[in-house]
Amino acid sequence: MANSNAANVAPPQASMPGLADIQEPVLANDWYLAPGWSVLFLILLAVLSYGGYRWWRHYQQQKPLKYALAELEKLDLTAPNAAEMITTLLKRLLMTRSPAHQALTLSGVAWQQYLLSSLPAKVKLGEPLPDLLALHYQSAPAIDDIRRYAAFAALWLKHLKLTNAGATDA
Repeated sequence: MANSNAANVAPPQASMPGLADIQEPVLANDWYLAPGWSVLFLILLAVLSYGGYRWWRHYQQQKPLKYALAELEKLDLTAPNAAEMITTLLKRLLMTRSPAHQALTLSGVAWQQYLLSSLPAKVKLGEPLPDLLALHYQSAPAIDDIRRYAAFAALWLKHLKLTNAGATDA
């Protein structure tokens, strides 16, 4: 006779026959947003997501320019083939984004004209671009001409914008 009270208690009945169950109303919660706010939040989230995606794509597309600028700074401008290395670097950048770019086949005066014409009109050159044909084929080009070409290449890389299609937008 350990527990005499347990035997005397009747099990509770879930519902009484003939009476309706008592339904309590759902308590109002202050954390629910109105549908208009929810839609506005979703639209804002979609716009921010799309903006973040576009920024990331732009950042990824401009990475080769940063790498090219870093490589240009590492070049030894006193080397006998420094002008060739600068031209090769610029053409490698163009080839990265568009393997069939029309400027890849240019050399000499045509390459120089392409470089000058692809700069934005608002960019003013501090010094004129040296003759690239002479720089490439002279046995000992002047170091000042090489430095001007490297400075021009850095300016060109800073103002170059690469697009999705691979074409350059200056």
